[in-house]
Amino acid sequence: MKQAAKIFIIIGMIVGAIAIIPLVVGIIALKKLKTAQTKNDLTGIGVVTLIFCSLIGGILMLCITDEELAKDAAPVAAPAAAPAAASTDNGEQN
Repeated sequence: MKQAAKIFIIIGMIVGAIAIIPLVVGIIALKKLKTAQTKNDLTGIGVVTLIFCSLIGGILMLCITDEELAKDAAPVAAPAAAPAAASTDNGEQN
Protein backbone atom coordinates (compact mmCIF):
# COMPACT_ATOMS: atom_id res chain seq x y z
CA MET A 1 0.00 0.00 0.00
CA LYS A 2 2.85 2.39 0.84
CA GLN A 3 4.48 1.68 -2.53
CA ALA A 4 1.21 2.42 -4.36
CA ALA A 5 0.86 5.70 -2.47
CA LYS A 6 4.39 6.72 -3.48
CA ILE A 7 3.66 5.87 -7.12
CA PHE A 8 0.45 7.90 -7.14
CA ILE A 9 2.19 10.84 -5.45
CA ILE A 10 4.94 10.76 -8.10
CA ILE A 11 2.33 10.56 -10.89
CA GLY A 12 0.53 13.55 -9.35
CA MET A 13 3.77 15.50 -9.22
CA ILE A 14 4.49 14.74 -12.87
CA VAL A 15 0.98 15.74 -13.96
CA GLY A 16 1.29 18.95 -11.99
CA ALA A 17 4.62 19.77 -13.58
CA ILE A 18 3.26 19.14 -17.06
CA ALA A 19 0.21 21.31 -16.38
CA ILE A 20 2.35 24.30 -15.39
CA ILE A 21 4.14 24.36 -18.75
CA PRO A 22 1.08 25.39 -20.79
CA LEU A 23 0.32 28.05 -18.21
CA VAL A 24 3.81 29.55 -18.40
CA VAL A 25 3.99 29.30 -22.20
CA GLY A 26 0.55 30.88 -22.50
CA ILE A 27 1.52 33.84 -20.32
CA ILE A 28 4.72 34.41 -22.30
CA ALA A 29 2.83 34.11 -25.60
CA LEU A 30 0.23 36.67 -24.53
CA LYS A 31 2.94 39.12 -23.46
CA LYS A 32 4.79 38.58 -26.73
CA LEU A 33 1.60 39.10 -28.74
CA LYS A 34 1.13 42.42 -26.98
CA THR A 35 4.65 43.68 -27.71
CA ALA A 36 5.46 42.09 -31.10
CA GLN A 37 6.04 44.44 -34.00
CA THR A 38 6.90 41.99 -36.78
CA LYS A 39 5.96 38.44 -37.69
CA ASN A 40 9.52 37.32 -36.92
CA ASP A 41 9.02 38.33 -33.28
CA LEU A 42 6.31 35.67 -32.97
CA THR A 43 7.91 32.74 -34.79
CA GLY A 44 9.76 31.17 -31.86
CA ILE A 45 7.03 31.53 -29.26
CA GLY A 46 4.47 30.50 -31.89
CA VAL A 47 6.20 27.14 -32.35
CA VAL A 48 6.54 26.67 -28.58
CA THR A 49 2.85 27.52 -28.15
CA LEU A 50 1.98 25.09 -30.93
CA ILE A 51 3.79 22.26 -29.16
CA PHE A 52 3.16 22.90 -25.47
CA CYS A 53 0.09 25.08 -25.09
CA SER A 54 -2.49 25.13 -27.87
CA LEU A 55 -2.40 23.68 -31.36
CA ILE A 56 -4.86 26.18 -32.77
CA GLY A 57 -3.37 29.13 -30.87
CA GLY A 58 0.12 28.30 -32.14
CA ILE A 59 -1.08 28.02 -35.74
CA LEU A 60 -2.87 31.34 -35.46
CA MET A 61 0.23 32.99 -33.99
CA LEU A 62 2.27 31.74 -36.94
CA CYS A 63 -0.34 33.04 -39.41
CA ILE A 64 -0.48 36.62 -38.07
CA THR A 65 0.66 39.13 -40.68
CA ASP A 66 2.83 42.20 -40.17
CA GLU A 67 -0.12 44.40 -41.17
CA GLU A 68 -2.23 43.03 -38.30
CA LEU A 69 0.59 43.65 -35.84
CA ALA A 70 1.17 47.18 -37.18
CA LYS A 71 -2.54 47.95 -37.00
CA ASP A 72 -2.71 46.90 -33.37
CA ALA A 73 0.53 48.68 -32.49
CA ALA A 74 -0.61 52.03 -33.93
CA PRO A 75 -0.50 54.66 -31.20
CA VAL A 76 -3.88 55.74 -29.92
CA ALA A 77 -4.37 59.48 -29.50
CA ALA A 78 -4.86 60.48 -25.90
CA PRO A 79 -8.23 62.07 -25.16
CA ALA A 80 -8.21 65.84 -24.94
CA ALA A 81 -8.10 67.26 -21.45
CA ALA A 82 -11.42 68.56 -20.20
CA PRO A 83 -11.50 72.33 -19.79
CA ALA A 84 -11.39 73.52 -16.22
CA ALA A 85 -14.78 74.37 -14.78
CA ALA A 86 -15.37 78.07 -14.57
CA SER A 87 -15.39 79.34 -11.06
CA THR A 88 -18.63 80.99 -9.97
CA ASP A 89 -17.08 82.32 -6.80
CA ASN A 90 -16.68 86.09 -7.08
CA GLY A 91 -14.76 86.40 -3.90
CA GLU A 92 -17.90 86.56 -1.83
CA GLN A 93 -18.22 84.62 1.35
CA ASN A 94 -21.50 83.15 2.50
